[in-house]
Amino acid sequence: MNSRLLIGGVALVAVAGGLWFMNSTPAEAPVGQYCTMDAKLCPDGSYVSRSGPNCEFAQCPIVATTTSGGGRGILPYNSGVKGSVLLGPTCPVMRDPPDPQCADKPYETTITVSRASSGLTFAVKKSDVNGAFEFSLTPGEYTLSASGGKMLPRCNDENVTVEASGYTAVNISCDTGIR
Repeated sequence: MNSRLLIGGVALVAVAGGLWFMNSTPAEAPVGQYCTMDAKLCPDGSYVSRSGPNCEFAQCPIVATTTSGGGRGILPYNSGVKGSVLLGPTCPVMRDPPDPQCADKPYETTITVSRASSGLTFAVKKSDVNGAFEFSLTPGEYTLSASGGKMLPRCNDENVTVEASGYTAVNISCDTGIR
């Protein structure tokens, strides 16, 4: 009977100690903050994602508008980037003179525009079947990234400067890996 009482007392002390330990250990604070992967559709057809410390949507690209009196509206910029995404080489052997069948081909893919200063995504849009794209952007420095495949094609990032008026022309090259 004495050994049963001793075993019961040890078990009771172990359970009480475990409960005390679980209730007295402070929970660890989460490291960093994670934003949901929502996307907001902008008036120009592009998408922006959540970012920053408050997980707010990035600003939509500004589209120039005019007022009924013919003057500028509150969105004064008529600037941005436009260009195309090209996929090449398309033939394993380049010839001289070049074979027109081996010219770089348009590539329909997703293009991400990021602010060069912060790296935060500013706008996302797909190029069309002809590889063409256009983004209305405020003046500043941007990086354009075209999505390739898991391994190939591999697309080069393009750094561009958008001036106060007009569209900066840029072509994005994607390497097929054909040699």
